[in-house]
Amino acid sequence: MLQAINDLISKGVFDKVAESQPAASVVVRPEERPIAQQPTIEKVWNCIVDKDVGIIGLYGLGGVGKTTLLTQINNKFSTRPNGFDVVIWALVSNGYDIGKIQNKIGGNIGFSAESWKNKSVEEKAVDIYGVLRIKRFVVLLDDLWERVDLN
Repeated sequence: MLQAINDLISKGVFDKVAESQPAASVVVRPEERPIAQQPTIEKVWNCIVDKDVGIIGLYGLGGVGKTTLLTQINNKFSTRPNGFDVVIWALVSNGYDIGKIQNKIGGNIGFSAESWKNKSVEEKAVDIYGVLRIKRFVVLLDDLWERVDLN
């Protein structure tokens, strides 16, 4: 048996034995490219790919570039290997409705039927959890004005 294995190894080409992991499933968004944000983008990106980091908050006064930064981070998922299965973008805005946020998240993971959108907040939470609990994912929430209960 060892001789057969050695024969196969000598005949094979093993320069590449595995493919690189594909980039996360992400919807690329139009973006501006301010050069000055590059160090901040890299700092945030390093936190995202750090397995010990669970939640990252970007905050500041209106107009300082938080949405632009978040857009660039979102788009980076489409070009860099990162270990995430899905990237979800949701615009929250002032006076948010948790059901609408769930609809945006649900749409990104395959729940888009009207029947699903008519479920209760609790039912949607169970459905979303059922899908995301077996995936490595990122949820990017833009324009938050207050704490959102992610449970």
